[in-house]
Amino acid sequence: MCRDYLNKHAAAEGWHEFITLTDAAYSGANLNRPGMQALMHHIEAGQVKVVLIFKLERVLRSTHEWTPFRAFLKKHGCRLVSATEDLSEETPSGRLKNNIVMSVNEYERDNTSEKIHLKLVEQAKRGMWTGGNVPYGYTYDAELQGLKPLPEEAAVLRRIYEQAAQLVPLTDIANALNDRGLRTRARTRQRRDGTKQAIGEKRFRTDILRRLILRPLYAGRVRMHGIEYPGQHAAIVSPELWERANAAVNQSLQPARCRLRARDKHFHVLKGIAICGCCGRAMIPNASGKRDPSGQLYRYYTCGHAHKERGDARCPVRHVSASALESAVIGFLAECSQHPDVLRTTSVQAQRRSEAERAPLRARLTELDRTLADLSQQLRHCAQAVARGGIDFLGDELRQEAAALHQQKQTLLVEREQARQDLAACEQRSLDPERIRRSLARFGELMPTLSPEQQRDLLLLFLEKVEVRPAVKPAPDACARHIELRLKVRVHRLIEGMEERLVIDAGDRGALPVVAASRPLLLQTEVAVRQAGGVALLSPFARTLLTSKRAAAPRPVPVAVQHPLHRARAWQRRLEAEPKLKRIDLAAAERLTPGAITHHMRLLQLVPAIQERLLNLSTPAELRRFSLNQMKALAELSPDEQLLRFAALENAS
Repeated sequence: MCRDYLNKHAAAEGWHEFITLTDAAYSGANLNRPGMQALMHHIEAGQVKVVLIFKLERVLRSTHEWTPFRAFLKKHGCRLVSATEDLSEETPSGRLKNNIVMSVNEYERDNTSEKIHLKLVEQAKRGMWTGGNVPYGYTYDAELQGLKPLPEEAAVLRRIYEQAAQLVPLTDIANALNDRGLRTRARTRQRRDGTKQAIGEKRFRTDILRRLILRPLYAGRVRMHGIEYPGQHAAIVSPELWERANAAVNQSLQPARCRLRARDKHFHVLKGIAICGCCGRAMIPNASGKRDPSGQLYRYYTCGHAHKERGDARCPVRHVSASALESAVIGFLAECSQHPDVLRTTSVQAQRRSEAERAPLRARLTELDRTLADLSQQLRHCAQAVARGGIDFLGDELRQEAAALHQQKQTLLVEREQARQDLAACEQRSLDPERIRRSLARFGELMPTLSPEQQRDLLLLFLEKVEVRPAVKPAPDACARHIELRLKVRVHRLIEGMEERLVIDAGDRGALPVVAASRPLLLQTEVAVRQAGGVALLSPFARTLLTSKRAAAPRPVPVAVQHPLHRARAWQRRLEAEPKLKRIDLAAAERLTPGAITHHMRLLQLVPAIQERLLNLSTPAELRRFSLNQMKALAELSPDEQLLRFAALENAS
């Protein structure tokens, strides 16, 4: 119709078609649309003098945007012509008519939006799926016009919920799914320009699992504007399991440990797990001002209470030589494999302790179940009172009370699950000393071959705590200091870690046995630290650990120092070698944002002399001096200014 109208006026007024613009799938509520922005750009450039439209509603449906757009057309001498309407702006009545038409168009848009909103709310109230992408775990059934569980994905979802309810960290769940080769669902999204884009098929992450667990759809409910309604679709998990998993996800189950590991300047293997048994405070790694003959500082673990209170602290432990403590812990664990009687006796004692703890745990579980039942009853009463209405002035108070009760219930659900796991660990069969012995023997063989960082990671895998106490009855040896160590070992983590290492070495991952979770195994030893630097185990067996006099701290493996310019040049070479590779794809491959790639690539604008200097940097201090941000700002200057500023930076050092 527009082209027919154009042809009628082509000869008389000299019209010709310059460009055709459309904004498919965009709302007419504002001017922020690709086609409209392109039109305004052509009008500003003087390339368009007549805008021919079908109806005024195809341009805008907003009275707030209409007045500025009309002023914009008048400013640039452009006319707005409709093939079906009279849009003359020359008379007051014409402008009034256009304003009325625009108001009607805005009313139709708002009215349509409101009707769609009401329709979605009514669908949710009836338990119908409100549309969108078909969620993971379901498929759309055209006959039922609703969701139907997909068996393969539904089984994965149930496993996710079960493990989350058992307080398994989301990171571990995601790693297990990825190791099995599972990925998110592959989807095809149609863009507004009509092209199709393949999305999905990604590795599971903690944020993806968290969104899946928090979604009430999988418990058979439909949520709309924060309100949940019973759904018509089949639930994949039970409401009880859904609530337990959500309670576990909403709680901070495992706070990060050893967050300041990177600040451990002198490297302490037991940082974060060494505890003063007398004060209950962490042993803080530190170094004295004196150096050994090799030039290394003497290292210590100092009680946190003694470190804070200094001379006023009455701590019998105070500080312990780091090299002696680390040698004692590693040596004792390795030697335990040679003394099966120690492991057998310890396992029996642990079993007796677990049997003694069963009754209190069962009583605690009973109490938690009773409390949870009361909370559920109170929540039902609050929901019934709010649903009935009639007490309007108490409605907000009832909702606040219900929210507080719900939060308390989630906390108790997590506590109950932890108590269940503790009770299950107490009731399990006795630990197998032979498997522990084999794992410790493997540990003793593996430990000397690892770097200091790997040693620490291996110890943190299964060693939960090392308590340092003064010996109860120290031997009459004035040249030695006697201390008692209590090691809490996660036996199942030890066995899993060591047996997995054996399986990997054997090249057969499928033979990895399954180990049930257990409570920490408590190992005790008495150690004599001699002034000469030697360490001796006194009980439960005697063994001298050969250590050098005042052993220095193990040096971490040095990390190669490179300026960000190295990465920028490598990326540039890759982009030149692969013409079809875009920066956004490169950012995804490098697990960076496109902005980070752009910031690095700006370094290539530096003059060759500066680039050559940056490529030869060798110390962390130089990297900090010529950082990415400073060099990125330098690259925006002229070549002469770059050389002057760079010389000033070098002289300032």
